[in-house]
Amino acid sequence: MSGRRPTMHDVARAAGVSVATVSRVVNHERYIRPETKAAVEEAIAALGFRRNESARTLRPGQNTHTVALVIEDVANPFWSGITRGAEDVARRHRHMLVVGSTRQSFELERELLHDLVLRRRVDGLLVVPTAHSQRSLHTELAGWAPMVFIDRTPGRVAADSVVLDNHGGAREAVSQLLRLGYRRIAYIGGDPSVGTGARRLAGYRQALKSAGVPGDPALVHVGVHTVEVAHATTLDLLRGPAAADAVFADNNRMAVGVLHAVRAHGGGAGVAAFDDLELADLLPAPVTLVTYDAAALGAQAAELLFARIGGESGPPRRVVLPTTVVTRGGPA
Repeated sequence: MSGRRPTMHDVARAAGVSVATVSRVVNHERYIRPETKAAVEEAIAALGFRRNESARTLRPGQNTHTVALVIEDVANPFWSGITRGAEDVARRHRHMLVVGSTRQSFELERELLHDLVLRRRVDGLLVVPTAHSQRSLHTELAGWAPMVFIDRTPGRVAADSVVLDNHGGAREAVSQLLRLGYRRIAYIGGDPSVGTGARRLAGYRQALKSAGVPGDPALVHVGVHTVEVAHATTLDLLRGPAAADAVFADNNRMAVGVLHAVRAHGGGAGVAAFDDLELADLLPAPVTLVTYDAAALGAQAAELLFARIGGESGPPRRVVLPTTVVTRGGPA
């Protein structure tokens, strides 16, 4: 297109639909067939089509003084820490922070992001993406408003990100269990296709390999997303002749289920987890935890976002924050 800005006509031609259909998709109207909507969104992403909705109502140089944070669950202390850090930075930049949660639903994520960018017209987005691939969505919206990803990064989307040292933290936590004498260490985690889960699982396996301990596939359970399932899975792992003698949980919610199961089983099994736990110091038996500064995670992401809002250019940046392994609980 000789460097010119793509138009709705270009999108319609690429998607094989009418300009009116493209307009309906862009304006998020109802009753559009899913396959038609997908074709138009793919064409939008491929062509880099962008309509500046804010320009329709805002004078040049004006903004809304609002940024948004999209997280998984407002009830989880991990996300509340990130929110606090991001809010502090937003307030310093004289912006209001709007928070929404996806509850791990990619449909809700899509609705939230479209609403925040196209209707509320936020100046920028801090996003914890869901496990499902949303490349076309993220690519499209990143062209309309600066976007920074937190905790995990979707593939092939050109945007800044701030993540934890997931591999190193998991590796060190499992290594601590090995130093304590445990050898049959189970792994309980969520979606291994997500970068966060994949790196924590890789860290678990690296710790076993470095210690010369053979990994047992029967001890690895992924796709666990609730406390109840983590509890039931752990009870199964602690029983039988080939039972686990310790468990590594890849997040704090899974750790709660694991700890309840270990107690119900009569104790004795080692426990390690990624994320700190509230009141962990009061546990009767020691637990190994991967800790970090969640507020710093949110603050760092917000600083990157405001740099982009301020006009900073250059290639996407990826910031990896360190983790620390500590022991909580046990006899006073």
